[in-house]
Amino acid sequence: MQRILAVALAVVVLAVALVVVRVWLEARAEWRAGEGLVAEYNALPRGVAADEPAAREQRAVLLHDAVVRFREAALWLLPGSPYARRAVERLLLIGQRAEQSADDALALYAFRAARSAILGTRGFLIADEDGLQRADAGIARVSARLERMGSGGEDAPSPAERERKYLAQLAPPDDPDPWFAVLAAAGLLAWVGGAMGFALRGLDEHCRLRFGVTWRAAAVVACGLGAWAAGLALA
Repeated sequence: MQRILAVALAVVVLAVALVVVRVWLEARAEWRAGEGLVAEYNALPRGVAADEPAAREQRAVLLHDAVVRFREAALWLLPGSPYARRAVERLLLIGQRAEQSADDALALYAFRAARSAILGTRGFLIADEDGLQRADAGIARVSARLERMGSGGEDAPSPAERERKYLAQLAPPDDPDPWFAVLAAAGLLAWVGGAMGFALRGLDEHCRLRFGVTWRAAAVVACGLGAWAAGLALA
């Protein structure tokens, strides 16, 4: 039995190690790809030549591709890995620089990419609350400006009112309480485990009940069902 447990533990550790290495390598690869696109963008000529339509389109394509790469890097979140946080900072920086250049479409694209990456990797808590607030503020700011450009009239809301409206829309929904979700999952595992325990050991070789095993299994199943129901109701 000890040998079986040792082999099972080794298999689990190896599987976790492979997942960690895969996540680290994917995050690093996407980060480097994004940095390469930014470097290529920075190497483009400036001045009169940069105002030509072909040059503007090339710059836009490079930055859009960089946003995609940085978002992918941010989605490969791993505790202790620097790439996800760096990628979010790059997305926010691209959004801010695009705002300064009056490229609201790119700014909105970058801010939304940062927001989706942060929310896409949340667990019990949001890993980057500050980054999420900055992304939401950028989305609200750019969206309010775009709305102002598309509307008119004396009754139009003020810029601050438009920003507050978009920030309210970006407020995260009330998700299920994660701790009650854990309670429901633990209850499910408990009653399934109790049922399996009874199926495996509840009867002797003559198909007669083993009362000790049966009562213990019944207690585990009852407690598991109660925890599962309570978790689903309160989550």
